Amino acid sequence: MICSKVQRVTAWAHSTRETSDIMRSLLAFALPVLSFMLVASTPIQSPIMGAISTPAALTDISGEPFPFSYAASNWCEQGYNNFTVFTSQGAAAPTVADLDDDGIFSGALTSWGIFTLANFGLPPLGTPPPSTLTTPALALGDTTPVQLWLSVVQTFLNCPGNIVQEFGIVSIPVVYSGTASV
Repeated sequence: MICSKVQRVTAWAHSTRETSDIMRSLLAFALPVLSFMLVASTPIQSPIMGAISTPAALTDISGEPFPFSYAASNWCEQGYNNFTVFTSQGAAAPTVADLDDDGIFSGALTSWGIFTLANFGLPPLGTPPPSTLTTPALALGDTTPVQLWLSVVQTFLNCPGNIVQEFGIVSIPVVYSGTASV
């Protein structure tokens, strides 16, 4: 009888140790994955970014259509490059830290939407970028002309380093006078 109880206690202790080893193995795998998921939920900045070709810095973008051209970076060799264009106001240009998890800047005065560039001879998909943009009337008070930031946020997917999504942002200062003088 005592021998039977000792055998059961020994078996329980042995199974508890195996369960503990399994739990430790699961935690050793799960904790890095969970911590990556937490880190990956914040915007990650792309090390390479395209450039705003036109308009030139300090161009008045009031009223009339102004020329727009963005030279996208395709360092991730994606079939399509998506980017958004917006204006904002502030002492400094927006940064990746100002974006939400989807690459959206909530403080935008004007947003022209998402544009898509096809690469490698692929057929067009989505909305191609226009050659001109028009700024709607902005309620900026009596302080016109005012300096704004014209910014482009490009989304990069599945880049080297196994990063699922990262963002690049580039901005130039522009002027809004409230009247057409392009």
